[in-house]
Amino acid sequence: MILQSNKQTQRASGFTLIELLVVIAIIGILAALLLPALAKAKAKGQQIVCLSNLKQWGLASTLYVDDYNQTFPVARYQNSYALASDQDNPIWQDIYRYHQYGYGDDTWFNGLPAYVHDKPLYVYALGLTKNQFTATAAMNGTIFVDPTVNAQGIAPQDTPGPIGTPGFHGYMQPNARPLFSYGMNSKALAIKQISTPNLIYAKTAMVAHPSAFVLFSDTRNRSAESPFQPISELQNPQSGDNVLDLATPQSYTTRFSARHNQGGQITFSDGHAAFYKYSYVVSDGTATAINPDGQSYTVAPGKDPGRPDINWDIQGFPVP
Repeated sequence: MILQSNKQTQRASGFTLIELLVVIAIIGILAALLLPALAKAKAKGQQIVCLSNLKQWGLASTLYVDDYNQTFPVARYQNSYALASDQDNPIWQDIYRYHQYGYGDDTWFNGLPAYVHDKPLYVYALGLTKNQFTATAAMNGTIFVDPTVNAQGIAPQDTPGPIGTPGFHGYMQPNARPLFSYGMNSKALAIKQISTPNLIYAKTAMVAHPSAFVLFSDTRNRSAESPFQPISELQNPQSGDNVLDLATPQSYTTRFSARHNQGGQITFSDGHAAFYKYSYVVSDGTATAINPDGQSYTVAPGKDPGRPDINWDIQGFPVP
């Protein structure tokens, strides 16, 4: 009688096949419910780091102008010394070469990092030329890199051609050139240069609306990113369109990224940074704006819709 009771107890404490299947099904349902939430939380965390990086660039700029007679750094290498290709896609070898010859230290990516305890880009370039490390990998975790960009990786269609040769989709070869997560506003003097073509440097005294004037923004790193408003339907690197302007050091609405929940983040000259939906920052072809002459016009797709709280031009006018 005792043996029989023990056998019955052992059978009662085990799981049947049906019970195991039910448990597995419940685990599967819970995983299906939790994984999207975890992915969303991870993306939000990456966006927060990105916003912090952009605030750091804003802080560095504030400290920089105090040391340089209230003059902002420049958004890219100047055509007086740099190759045309290096203004949008500077290669590692040229980045250090320009520094050796005394050029380009007034660019944002060389002049600002020291103010927030990072290294100028030419220091990373030197490491690559000496084969000490992979420069792009060394930049991971710094204010140069948006973790969302790293998580997405480089799209296969954006990397044709051998290293060192510009591909047909944005020249996204990290060992050939740095891939910028952020860019500095390249249209600051867009309107002012119409009347003063030799003016190169922007100064804080010129800023009409410090809380609205764009200094930095997220820049596109994928040609297939969506939403996106191309300024040309031609998918050709010689056409002058913006489809292939990827990971560049200079930014504008034509290069603004939507990688954070269909939007991107912007740093303003008063130091604050914020998130905006792509559709708010970039015209879809239906927006209207007022030019400096007071005339209303329809804004082309991909261009500046003239938002009062987002000024790409230093005087506050929409950039045509």
